[in-house]
Amino acid sequence: PALITERIKQWYQRRVRGNVGDIEPVLLNNASQSIQASRQYLESFVASMNSRFTREGAQSLKLIMMQSSSGTMLKAIVSQVLKANIIMQGIVVDRVIIHSFNEETTNETIWPPSKFTVFNKLTEIANSAALYFGNATKFFIWLSYYQNLYSQPCRGCGKILCDENNKDRFLPPIRRDFNHLDKTYHLSCFQNSDDLIL
Repeated sequence: PALITERIKQWYQRRVRGNVGDIEPVLLNNASQSIQASRQYLESFVASMNSRFTREGAQSLKLIMMQSSSGTMLKAIVSQVLKANIIMQGIVVDRVIIHSFNEETTNETIWPPSKFTVFNKLTEIANSAALYFGNATKFFIWLSYYQNLYSQPCRGCGKILCDENNKDRFLPPIRRDFNHLDKTYHLSCFQNSDDLIL
């Protein structure tokens, strides 16, 4: 598995740089075997992440592997707060959309945006986090910190709800600092904080 994982990483790095013609013949000659190896790696990754979050006390994050028309998809359930549908490209988080834990979604309706502003904003932040971390393990650890979305106050103003942009849209602190996961902010408070990443 380590050799296969390394080859998948090399393939992805070449794909990102645009050198598609350089893909190793081993991967091209037996594409179905490579896809199967990638799927097996992802299954072991899901099992290890679920084990990790179970060991750390109450299971704050649970990953479920699913198939969709877009490819391999993971459903991440964070406590009883949110569920995230995540398209994986190999071992890399490609696309994320977040819904409320109680929002009804089926395989056909997982990609429309949430009907709640807080989860639409979280979707934007989660896609930025996936790019920032570039590592699925770090991304899922970051996502697990949303288990206290409605209970942890903002580090900037000390409140749980804030009227973002004076539009009568009271939102919880939905921004988690990428470097210090325990720091929570409202969007407007984060823009005024010292932790702003440029």
